[in-house]
Amino acid sequence: MNKLAKLTIFSGVLCPLVVVGVIATTAKAQPQSAQEPLFTPNVQMKIQRTSGTCPQTVGLWWIGLPYEGGAEHTVAADTRAFADTTQLVASKSKLFVEFVSPLRSNYASCVGQTQGQEHPFYNVQFKNKKAYFRVDLRKVNAPAQLITYKSVVASRPYVRWAIAD
Repeated sequence: MNKLAKLTIFSGVLCPLVVVGVIATTAKAQPQSAQEPLFTPNVQMKIQRTSGTCPQTVGLWWIGLPYEGGAEHTVAADTRAFADTTQLVASKSKLFVEFVSPLRSNYASCVGQTQGQEHPFYNVQFKNKKAYFRVDLRKVNAPAQLITYKSVVASRPYVRWAIAD
């Protein structure tokens, strides 16, 4: 009985130490996924230059939030890389929105557009000393799509849109 009491006390002290050690080792072994803000665009769209001096890419901050039966998307174009201001110019339906940004002098001669094969619903066109950023959900293959919010934030085009099955 004396040995049983000693074994119970010993295991009562040792077991929690072993469990804590295993948890600590497992926590260290798992990679930490740093959830840092996106300070740089996470999507780069190449520009197909026709003439003039053009930027090589247009950056997008694009975040998707899936939910059952669809997803909500938020996109902001990094027009500050080539223009100082942006304004909303066209939004006749809930499926299309267009913003215009006067180009800085070093890109004013640019004529070209993004190659949108991968993301055909996002398009940037450079012409007449301006850049036109468009979100066109008519090019999205989904039963239902809708632009839910559009604005200019920090001199950049900002659009929230959703799709559903």
